[in-house]
Amino acid sequence: MKTRDILVAAAVFSALEAVALNAFAPHLRPTGGVGRMLERFFIANIILYFLYAILIRPYFVSPLRHIPGPKGGNLVFGHSLDVRRSKPPGDVLRKWMEEVPNDGLIRFRDAFGKDGIMPTNQAMLKAVVTDNNYDYEKQPKVRDILRTILGDGLILVEGHEHKFQRKHLLPSFQVSVIRDLYPTFWTKACEMTQMMKEDAAKSEVEFGIWCTRVTLDIIGIAGFGRDFDSLKNPDDKFVQDYQQVLEPHPQKAAFFLISLLTSPTLALRIPFWEIPKELKRISKGLYDFAYNLSKERRAELNDSKKSSDEKEKRKDILSLLVKSNDFSDNDLAHQVLTMMAAGHETTSNTLGWCAYLLALNPEIQSQLRDEIRNELPSPDNIATETISAATVDSMPLLNAVCNETLRLYPVVPITTRDVVKETMLGPYKLPVGTGIFISPWAVNRSTEIWGKDAMDFVPHRWIDPDGRVNNSGGVTSNYSIMTFLHGPRSCIGQGFARSELKCLVAALVGRYDIKLTRQEDTYFPAGLITTKAANGMWLKFDEVTGW
Repeated sequence: MKTRDILVAAAVFSALEAVALNAFAPHLRPTGGVGRMLERFFIANIILYFLYAILIRPYFVSPLRHIPGPKGGNLVFGHSLDVRRSKPPGDVLRKWMEEVPNDGLIRFRDAFGKDGIMPTNQAMLKAVVTDNNYDYEKQPKVRDILRTILGDGLILVEGHEHKFQRKHLLPSFQVSVIRDLYPTFWTKACEMTQMMKEDAAKSEVEFGIWCTRVTLDIIGIAGFGRDFDSLKNPDDKFVQDYQQVLEPHPQKAAFFLISLLTSPTLALRIPFWEIPKELKRISKGLYDFAYNLSKERRAELNDSKKSSDEKEKRKDILSLLVKSNDFSDNDLAHQVLTMMAAGHETTSNTLGWCAYLLALNPEIQSQLRDEIRNELPSPDNIATETISAATVDSMPLLNAVCNETLRLYPVVPITTRDVVKETMLGPYKLPVGTGIFISPWAVNRSTEIWGKDAMDFVPHRWIDPDGRVNNSGGVTSNYSIMTFLHGPRSCIGQGFARSELKCLVAALVGRYDIKLTRQEDTYFPAGLITTKAANGMWLKFDEVTGW
């Protein structure tokens, strides 16, 4: 039950109990009048409800109590603390998949007696994300927290609004649009490798900063037709604000937890705390930027003084959305915010982890460099030579390395849903309010699905015996890899992210030999929502000549 429903029910029962006491046992009525009596009944009902929810319902009443799950757990918070404190995020769920015998579902106790259900096999995952996907929605409090930064874009809306937005956004992310962006990806990738030359002389570099800057520039050009130029101008106020809001920080984790336990509105009003003030300032600045950008682009494309050829040159995603005339300027602002976060953060994190994995596997890195140099032109010749989507997409090892990185380090390790309509999942009827936990981290690393080497970096699983690229990794179901989810709620920009990643990896590995500079166990993901590196992505880059 929602908190509001619990309070309303407690108030109604308090009134009924007060009437009954007054009618049948007035001699037991406490002193202090009706108000004091209602107050005492209300407090008692709240206490009784939570005792029932924590001590009785999970063990004796829940219709899902027979689904296997982990033992132990906190009396009040169940196993939710284990899930939310897991480092890396999602690894506790992975261990449960390995250790708890199950037929596709694992049940655990979430906070305050709520049922948490995790699908573990392809059939159950398909049922949740594809077959009955609109029976499950993101938790309202999580949506409200993310809405302060992302607005009401495709990631956060539900139901009919989600169907409308996805239908009208899809044409801007079709294959033909993405293929035309490869030269843009390549140009910025080459610019990054050029700008890194000074850093390459240092003993180590925090590569995550470069990942953020280059992907922000790319989403600026490809998404909005505007170069943020953060590779050359990292001190820009807008760039700094955007990086700050995405950077993992203990105080941000505390803000997120307080928002979940209370409400984002209340958390943002906490006095004498800088985090809420900064988040409000940054979110307002980001929205104003997105709104003004959308408004200016619409005015530009509707300007009768501009020629049709000039307007036709606008191939960025925002311009395509404006031309579709399906969204208002406010709607477009929300889509811009969503694309900035999802389109930029996805590839930024993955590029960092790809560099880390190649540093751990120098032999594969060397083989990849040979393939890149044989197939692609040198970044030194960017003015006269570019690349094609066909060439990049046909390079076996490059595609394999990128696919394997996306498998091992999914950007969002856990995503949660709540059942909003009583629905069947396998043989079980899920009550409204049941929590659904989908863990790409756990599924992508499952030994039952991927074999004994599921935790290892094995790019060649993505290459067929004849040397050609495959998109299956050797498994039989699409639902064996959940990095971008599937179905109507799958990541609409996954084609963009995959293509961008390949171009960035090609330029980087073709130019530099990458090495680790710290102990391997210091590199692990611990972002609030994404798999951002906990301690930064510190690496050494040595330029390799002869390309």
